[in-house]
Amino acid sequence: MNQFNIMFTCAGRRIALMGHFRDALSQLGCTGKILATDITFASPAVHKADVGLVVPCVHDSGYIPALLDHVRGHQVKLLVPLTDIDLTLLARNRGEFEQAGCTVMIGSESAVSACVDKASTNALIARAGLSPVRTLMLDQFLAQPFYPCFVKPVRGSAGVGSSIIRNEHELREHMGTFGQDLIVQEYLSGQEYTIDVYRSRDGKVHCVVPRQRLVVRSGEVEKAMTVRDDALIEAGRRLGELVDGLWGVFCCQCRRGADGESPRFFEINPRFGGGSPLSIAAGANLPLYLLQEVMGRPITAKLGEFTDKLLMLRYDDALYVQADDIQNLPGYRSPQFR
Repeated sequence: MNQFNIMFTCAGRRIALMGHFRDALSQLGCTGKILATDITFASPAVHKADVGLVVPCVHDSGYIPALLDHVRGHQVKLLVPLTDIDLTLLARNRGEFEQAGCTVMIGSESAVSACVDKASTNALIARAGLSPVRTLMLDQFLAQPFYPCFVKPVRGSAGVGSSIIRNEHELREHMGTFGQDLIVQEYLSGQEYTIDVYRSRDGKVHCVVPRQRLVVRSGEVEKAMTVRDDALIEAGRRLGELVDGLWGVFCCQCRRGADGESPRFFEINPRFGGGSPLSIAAGANLPLYLLQEVMGRPITAKLGEFTDKLLMLRYDDALYVQADDIQNLPGYRSPQFR
């Protein structure tokens, strides 16, 4: 399999991850095009890909047909979603992509739904023998409020609408800005971790890398460090083996107090995390493992093998392109703040 084209959906700013996939293709002796989709050409990844594609909004009925047209037209072999926005939709339609000759890195619809629904996520965490963070829908919380708490949209991305709330006044202001479709979680102070996991189709966990989130900006990690912590590695393995139907790369998040208490989990994301390039740089080559499995090759990952205390310090760069259809640029009529 020498020509292997890969398409990323909701690609946004994920240029580093696309680069790691290019490297993985090269390691496997393959060539292939990198395709990136977004709803606007004002997307860095669209310009850095070999083929940049503007597609309808995820909630538009034409979204899946547009992706399928591009898959067929560009002979895409693998589709990788990069945000939560289209996960459920892709899981529901993954059979159509398979018929078009394309594998979607997505679990079953039931597995993805269990990760997206926070009540189901907490149940999964408890079944794995781990401690979940108390999570309520807004109406449940309002019946018996507690502060401080952490609120975020039921469906959101990039940390938009997520905030620590310290009193009722702050909550009302937050609801006025972001609406009432919110979930409320117990706020926990202490260290925060994201754990990257690779789970193959047969349910085996091949790779677990915990990384401590040191600085987060706009919902995405800016500074982080890999941590060789046996308890966190074991927790990632248990969650990976428990969630039936989950496949490929996923990440889970937890917090732990400074006194070394047991981690408490609050998120399972069935996709590449925004900070996954750190795990890849530390030697856990997640794109390579995915390509190996899709191509029917042995997965070379070894559980627990990665560089400890590798520090990632992200910084901003800029891409300059000529703007034509300026009235459709995001923020043209009113600036966007994130």
